[in-house]
Amino acid sequence: MQYARTEQQTLTQTDLFHNALMATRLKHHAFEQPVHASPQEDEPDGSYSEMTLQGSARQCLQWLAPVLRELSQKDCRRWLTLIDPPASVSQQWLRGANLDPQRIMIVRSKAGMDSLKLCCDLLKMGGSHTVVSWLDRDSCVAPRLERAAQVGRCQSLNVHLG
Repeated sequence: MQYARTEQQTLTQTDLFHNALMATRLKHHAFEQPVHASPQEDEPDGSYSEMTLQGSARQCLQWLAPVLRELSQKDCRRWLTLIDPPASVSQQWLRGANLDPQRIMIVRSKAGMDSLKLCCDLLKMGGSHTVVSWLDRDSCVAPRLERAAQVGRCQSLNVHLG
């Protein structure tokens, strides 16, 4: 069965991802006390979000591209950092997806490195407004990334590809 949509009900892919990310952020911070930032301090306090994408690797990257585009266009002097993205994510892919590779830093861990520790270290440094990781699901991942994001006053997004 199909439902007719009006123009007002039609959302773009970017709108859908933005709404999902904002809903996660609102749910996560719904019961916290409001924090009054100083006028100079417009940086986020730090939070953790997850996103699960299903489909082929190419299809998942097509779904992820608008999210990365929005994050890379953030009016911020800090980096958008991608830690251990799929091998197909390169400077060429970034340009092909209309992303600005000069605002995005791709970090690939070496064999034997602990990717979670690397991600936490980059979050704590605070040089990025958002750190996007592709870490496996584990009960210790979310709390560690959340704490590190709070220390670095930045956002952490962990992507699961299905």
